[in-house]
Amino acid sequence: MSFPFKLFIAVAVWLLYFLLVYYGCRDELCDACGKSQGITEVVESGDSLQAAIPSYPIYFKWSDPKAYTDPRYDLDSMKQVILRGMGETNILKVTGKYFEEEGKAEGFDNLGFARATQVRELLGKALPDGRFEFRAQTMDEREGVRQNPFDAFSYEWVEPEATVSETVEELEDRIIMRFPYGSTEKEYDAKVEEYLDKLAERVKKTGEKITLTGHTDNSGSEEFNIKLGQGRANGIRNLLVKKGVPAALITVSSKGESQPVASNDTEAGQRENRRVELRLIKKQ
Repeated sequence: MSFPFKLFIAVAVWLLYFLLVYYGCRDELCDACGKSQGITEVVESGDSLQAAIPSYPIYFKWSDPKAYTDPRYDLDSMKQVILRGMGETNILKVTGKYFEEEGKAEGFDNLGFARATQVRELLGKALPDGRFEFRAQTMDEREGVRQNPFDAFSYEWVEPEATVSETVEELEDRIIMRFPYGSTEKEYDAKVEEYLDKLAERVKKTGEKITLTGHTDNSGSEEFNIKLGQGRANGIRNLLVKKGVPAALITVSSKGESQPVASNDTEAGQRENRRVELRLIKKQ
């Protein structure tokens, strides 16, 4: 056998050995790398999926007025937390919340009042009926609420004289402006003028959109109250336009008497229902 042929055989054997070692090591290293970096497929267990669903001590379900309690929380402890703020004369104001797309609750103007009443029932006899005040408030629908439990109430302790609402009230997600009986003209209040001035300057800079929704008490027919609510929303829009807000940024509508936030059985409740709700929508 000639020397060149022997050399060729040696080189071929060496190359074959090198390739076998290289690919074997590469596969082992890649497997280890994939495992260390979490590249392998992960299948979530039922427990982990359940943990992703938010839990609340007191919760509600879609189109259901009933207040449910989570057994992982102690109901007596929850009661004590709520009752901690009770004084000699103050009142517990409970606000039940609901989504506009939910169904109605039998015997109530809306699910908000039904849910507030359910929270009151959970407290039992710890507080007499005269120490409660019920309110209702709409919420914006968000992903998952039709299938999962959600929080739908809030509460605060207030003094009796403080239950007469101000002409303008700033809530977390909206501004409330109240109106006299049967009128489309807002009640005069320096705070309202000051707020509208500041709002106009802000919107002219940011380009945010404004939605104005008019509401009424239940005096008069439904048709009349739709028109009355629309007139109230139009009145606030006209004021904002005069202050320099482009009319194209303002949307107005009316719900009439269909979304009360307080009982229409009292004069104070009717006053709370005569309102325009103003909400800001950030520029996209």
